[in-house]
Amino acid sequence: AVAFLVSNCDTNDDGFYNNVFVDVPNLVSIESPTTTYTVGQKLYVSSQFPRILNDGALIDIFQTTGANEFVFSYVIEKQINATVWEVVTLNDSQLDIVKGDAQNGSFVYAICQYNAVTGLYEYRVGFPLLSTGTYRMSFGYNSDSPDTVELRSLSPATRLILNINSLITGLDANGYYNFTVN
Repeated sequence: AVAFLVSNCDTNDDGFYNNVFVDVPNLVSIESPTTTYTVGQKLYVSSQFPRILNDGALIDIFQTTGANEFVFSYVIEKQINATVWEVVTLNDSQLDIVKGDAQNGSFVYAICQYNAVTGLYEYRVGFPLLSTGTYRMSFGYNSDSPDTVELRSLSPATRLILNINSLITGLDANGYYNFTVN
């Protein structure tokens, strides 16, 4: 009996915490990517995806998770010298929040909010570029892959937590979007 109980113990934290992972590409994007910006412009990151996704099978993520929000993160860094990069931080009030919500610290905590009218999870936030220099942005802060962002459902305690791994286009081999501000 003891052997049966031990063999059935769930040592997988994902199973214990009811985490599920799916892959759906291009749910997050850099709007109008360019290699050169000017001081005062804003770098917009957006995400807009329907509650019904296809990862090989159709899944109603709103019904499955009960989540009104999905979150992801990204980091913007400025080059200080040949080998040193510094995280760019702003006050939350400096972010141009068009859809969803965002909080800024050592990374931008992006919050895609569910719009019941459109049936879409939405996020669109502009990060103001306030000084000249060489910059890079990455989405790998909470992801296992440099060219993938992980969107995580903020599900009620008794519901499934959905982690969507989403490939992002426009990044270099190391997972960075590189640009200059003049």
